[in-house]
Amino acid sequence: MMNRVQTQTRVEVRAAPQASLGLKMLARMLTLNSEELQKLIEQELEENPALEASEEERIRIVAPTPAFISLDADSPNLTDDSDTDDWLDARLATPPMDLKAHVRGQLRLMVAPELLPIAEHLVESLDGKGFLRVEVEDVALYFNVAPETVEEVIRLLQQCDPPGVGARSLQESLLLQLDALQSAPDHYDPEILDWTRAVLQSGWDEFVSGRWEKLQRRLQLSIDDLVQVKNFIRNELTHNPAGELGISEPVPEQNTAQEPDIIVRVSQNGLHIEIRGASPDMLRLSPAYLEQAMRLSQGELRCSVDEREHIQHYLGRARIFLQALQQRYQTLKRIMEAIAQRQYGFLMTSDARFLQPMTRVEVAQATGLHRSTVGRAVRNKWLQLPSGKMVQLDVLFDASYRTAMLIEQILERHESTGRRLSDAEIAEKLAEMGVEVARRTVAKYRQRHNILSSHWRERQRLVG
Repeated sequence: MMNRVQTQTRVEVRAAPQASLGLKMLARMLTLNSEELQKLIEQELEENPALEASEEERIRIVAPTPAFISLDADSPNLTDDSDTDDWLDARLATPPMDLKAHVRGQLRLMVAPELLPIAEHLVESLDGKGFLRVEVEDVALYFNVAPETVEEVIRLLQQCDPPGVGARSLQESLLLQLDALQSAPDHYDPEILDWTRAVLQSGWDEFVSGRWEKLQRRLQLSIDDLVQVKNFIRNELTHNPAGELGISEPVPEQNTAQEPDIIVRVSQNGLHIEIRGASPDMLRLSPAYLEQAMRLSQGELRCSVDEREHIQHYLGRARIFLQALQQRYQTLKRIMEAIAQRQYGFLMTSDARFLQPMTRVEVAQATGLHRSTVGRAVRNKWLQLPSGKMVQLDVLFDASYRTAMLIEQILERHESTGRRLSDAEIAEKLAEMGVEVARRTVAKYRQRHNILSSHWRERQRLVG
């Protein structure tokens, strides 16, 4: 019994890094567009002699699963009978805890079931520091609810840990953090807490601009009092609520794709979806390396320890690469099938009036994938519609995109020969189509989606 336990532990230690490398490779591949993926494949072909391009022979490589793959004590063992197509996806489905997962778990216990979709949308709209980067009016329009309902969910979001999360501004975040500190007044001087609240609420503009004399007169505080407030804010509050969890703000990614990564065509049977880019069938394991590995396993080949490790290392690396490439293709296919079912009318017609509200969480539920997998997969990808129009795939999850497309349609229809429409007139045309938005919302959507104002559209027409 003791020998069996020792053997199992030894195999687990050796197998775990493969799962980790495969998970990282798949996560990386999912974020790449077709052009970037091709560059990665070319680099791997150059560096890995156990991987070859296969132009004539089409081979589907399935990476053999080690006897045990375990990254933690609670994870299930995957044996030779496991579904090898899903072993990387199983690891990806349990990512490490992050800010959104941390907040989501708390919010689900606080929000009424009918408001959970709004709560999920708000959590997904948090940036890397924990600030809420979405407008109440946008969310209300997206879910067809009153703005007061969205504000109610935001208030619950702002009660979550870490303190300050869900704020729409630094001032609001600092006040939320102060509320959390005042729940334990024995640890802080109540007078300083009151002074700090007064500064944040009534003297914020003067405080951030350093107009101390005006701030003193307004709040009837001495310069020493203000120094204590400044030190308190510096030492006890933070501009980065998510930093309390050790989470740094992600670096924005550049969208470099110029060609479509996914093409949707209309066929006799409905929609045909083409995932462009390198196919897993274009690559294969080197027959020479496979033969050497087989002879090694049968004891027919004698070689040094370095040569054995070379063969095993590069074959293992090639298998992981091929498995991740296959998994990327299958993941995009499943996601596009779910999107096509939900957005069939829009994909068939390219008419924004048929665009349905959709979230990454809904796609994750429909495909059985984790929401983080869906988020990686739709990022940095371009979709070509049957009409030839190119759109970024992740804009299908943008609540403002449908309205922006409708604005473009209105401009094309009414400004082809006539005068330029004002934002108020565009809002009236939208209302006729059943979309109630304010004039300032039209202006905001125009700016977000790079639609010129009436003044600049007229100048563009005159210039030609």
